[in-house]
This record gives sequence, structure tokens and C-alpha cells, in this order.
Amino acid sequence: MPYLQHSSRHLARTVTEHIRGRLATLGWLAAPAPLGATPFTVETRRLRESEVQAITSNTLGIFFGEESDDEPFELGGGNMRMETTFYCDIIAEKQGIGLAVASDIKDLLTGRVPGLARMITLRDYTTDPAGVPQDDYLIEFVQVSRARPENSETKLNWQILTCTLELVFPGEE
Repeated sequence: MPYLQHSSRHLARTVTEHIRGRLATLGWLAAPAPLGATPFTVETRRLRESEVQAITSNTLGIFFGEESDDEPFELGGGNMRMETTFYCDIIAEKQGIGLAVASDIKDLLTGRVPGLARMITLRDYTTDPAGVPQDDYLIEFVQVSRARPENSETKLNWQILTCTLELVFPGEE
């Protein structure tokens, strides 16, 4: 497998599209949405406290943060691994809707949804807008935790998922 240039960019888009696709399947992105909710919009950025106060509709912000150095994954196996953290800011019109979307995303990433696993294949978006699967690049969601910011001034419900994943890929040959 040749080197995949800009793999971090492909990683962020693969995960974002994975989450967006599942939320669309569950009905959260179009009317009528579950629980009588207004459909969610998905943004690829971290939502800050000052921005959250101005948001007036259901919004999901996906943002990639810390990324570790590459390190050998298996002794003698030739594979490498990299760990990264990403966040899902969920701003919802009601607490129950925010909790429902947070739970759906958590279930998706932890493999609790029937037919879905904790691992997905990285997609290369260089030449194809749909992404070309890179079978030697595997993404595993290893931890997902949920929190509600304390002392938030927002009128809407704000949930934050902190997610850790590992990308396993071929090392140099």
C-alpha cells in the first residue's frame, strides 16, 4: 500500500461522513426528525461558548484535536498506529433531544448499533468525492465519553462527546 498523503484530512472527513450518514439514516438531519425535533445541521468546527449562546437551532459540531506521533503497532508486523481525539458538540433545543443524539452517536462509534462495528475503513477523498476505501488503513473508536459543560450560559442544551480513535496503517516498506 503506497503512502497516503494528508491522511489526517482524510481521517477527519471519513469520521465526519460516517457520523453524518448514520444521523441521516436515523432521521436527525431532515424533517420530520425524531422526537419532534428541528433537523440538525452538521458543522466541521469546534463550537465555542460565545458562539453557542447565539445558536438558535439544533447543531452538531465535529472537531479534531490532539494527534499522537506514529508508533509501531505490532512487533515485527510492520504496521503503525496513531491516536487522535475528536469532539462532537451537540447543541439541542431540549435536553432529551441532545441526550438522544449524543446516545445515537456514542452507540454508532462503540459498535452498539446492529450491523455496525467499532472499526471502519479510512477513505481517500483525493480524487473521488465519495471517497475510495483504503483497506490497509483501519479506524477503531476506542473510547467515547459524554459531558455537559458546567456553568454554560446557553439557553439550549449542550452536550459534548470526547472521542478517541486509533488509526492503524502500514509502515514504511
